[in-house]
Amino acid sequence: MNFVSWAFAALFLVVFLARLTVGRRKVESPYVAVLLLSSLVFYGWHVPVYLLVLLGAALVDYVAAIAMGGLAPAQHRRRRALLVASLVANLGLLAFFKYGSFAAQALEDLAGLTGGSLRLPALNLVLPMGISFYTFQTLSYTIDVYRGELAPVRNFWQFILFVSFFPQLVAGPIVRASEFLPQMARPRRLRVRVFYEGVWLVIAGLFLKMVCADNIAAYVDEHWHRGYAPGADATMSLWLGVMFSGQIFADFCGYSTIARGLGYLLGYRFPINFDAPYIAATFKNFWERWHITLSRWLRDYLYVSLGGNRGSRARTYVNLLVVMLLGGLWHGAAYTYIVWGAIHGLCLALERALQLHRRDGAYRAPWVRGAWALVVQAAVLVAWIYFRSDTVAGATTFVANLAFGAWTAPAGWMLLSLLFLLPVATMHLHTWLQEHQRVGPLGAGVKAVLAAGMTYGIVSLYGGTSDFIYFQF
Repeated sequence: MNFVSWAFAALFLVVFLARLTVGRRKVESPYVAVLLLSSLVFYGWHVPVYLLVLLGAALVDYVAAIAMGGLAPAQHRRRRALLVASLVANLGLLAFFKYGSFAAQALEDLAGLTGGSLRLPALNLVLPMGISFYTFQTLSYTIDVYRGELAPVRNFWQFILFVSFFPQLVAGPIVRASEFLPQMARPRRLRVRVFYEGVWLVIAGLFLKMVCADNIAAYVDEHWHRGYAPGADATMSLWLGVMFSGQIFADFCGYSTIARGLGYLLGYRFPINFDAPYIAATFKNFWERWHITLSRWLRDYLYVSLGGNRGSRARTYVNLLVVMLLGGLWHGAAYTYIVWGAIHGLCLALERALQLHRRDGAYRAPWVRGAWALVVQAAVLVAWIYFRSDTVAGATTFVANLAFGAWTAPAGWMLLSLLFLLPVATMHLHTWLQEHQRVGPLGAGVKAVLAAGMTYGIVSLYGGTSDFIYFQF
């Protein structure tokens, strides 16, 4: 079951009817129970037994937070022990399901490099849906409680709803407890303006997913292997890189936008997860626009914990590299994701070394800023090639073709396929114009016309797949 399925439509219809009929203020226990039950049904639809994984991890965090809340701030060791127990439980489950097979393969590869031979049993585990996302959500809760920034929640079922809330459970945004839990006590009467905004976001997200991402996916899936062939022309390689860059944005931003819209309709607000990342002129700004909730999580809970930029320059560069390497590994157990993270980490470090990350860098010549912006987007595209590829060797050949291959005239069907990127480009252009105060935000009338056009596109131009890329993470 996912957002683009009749089963989900039926489930959400039932929940939305409860939104209209159960309770007056939508803080009553029956309404919360409907949200919780529907969330557990949604998650259990994939692999029912994995509900035990989600509930077990949540129980550990709930108990650890309650215990930390009962200790005085001076009891550092006991509080730290409880935090470590939460970290071990959550990261242990994540490591077992997501990285067990990868670790076994890495050990076999290492043994081969040293002249030995090692064969470990294959785990062949089905990855629990959304485990990377809800693990980070619950870890943010226990870390915030440990730091004294958040009081532990006493109601166990409210905490379970925070962990399992179905609109953003599987692929984000990564909503922190400090963002979600205070909303549970807020009256959530359905207002027309909020309803319209929710519907607008759902339609926009479905359009990005079903029309843009899914149609682009058909081209990328059919032709991606051509980039692996030694000597492939640069035109084809560039076209594939650009197409996948648009696909992954439309797919993931589409999911996040639908999630935000569903949250609005049910009375909850989620943070924005994407903000036109392909207009970023620096690597720092790219990560302020791409998967914003993940980059903030990595900054607040990992980068800061490592020391951030409070130490020497060399230590800051190492911290950036370590954070992005772990960010790449978070996406999946494969060397290609590690290389993707390494590219971004090295680029962030280089940018900081050149002082090109600073917002007050307006004194630099326009050509310097423009040239660096091109470098940023070129590196992002190269990194996407590793992200999408099956092997590092294949991706490296792909990049070599892009850099050194012959340029030929693009085929007509290649140019035609770029039409599915046009809405993505238009979104980015509008954001750029709005940020530079050339245009204002979209008005209600414009949104209504666009929603009608997107709805027509959804029912007439939808692609052939419904899988979201980030469901695998």
